Amino acid sequence: MVIGGDAHEEDDPVVSGFHVEVKGVAELTAGTKRLAGNIDQAAPGEFAHAADGVAGEVRASVPHRTGRLAGSVNARTTSDGASISMGDGVPYAQFVEYGGRGHPHSTQGNYLYPAAMDAGPQLEEAGQRAARREIGSMTWPSP
Repeated sequence: MVIGGDAHEEDDPVVSGFHVEVKGVAELTAGTKRLAGNIDQAAPGEFAHAADGVAGEVRASVPHRTGRLAGSVNARTTSDGASISMGDGVPYAQFVEYGGRGHPHSTQGNYLYPAAMDAGPQLEEAGQRAARREIGSMTWPSP
């Protein structure tokens, strides 16, 4: 209410009698940081699981004359997720993947590269799975 040009808080019915105090901001901040760290720790395992699935698809799709190429497909955990490789110790792997010597030419690869590029939805689901699990198990600090 304004009387004589001055606002008087004690006379304003909207303001008088109310006290607002926010509690738990520090705990919310600390809990949020802890949750983010927990998700960061859980996500690589989920990404590795997704990479194992993609590696299995690649193993099944490459030519299987001797099985050496399929056996060289490897998924492994890295510091920021997972990776898939193919061809370690298999000298003809590059020809099968990118073409040459009777294999179709492809600048984008024939087996591993396309499978990795198609794995986006699987990786997204893996990240979401890690986040949901950590959010569901999180015990928040009390104010």
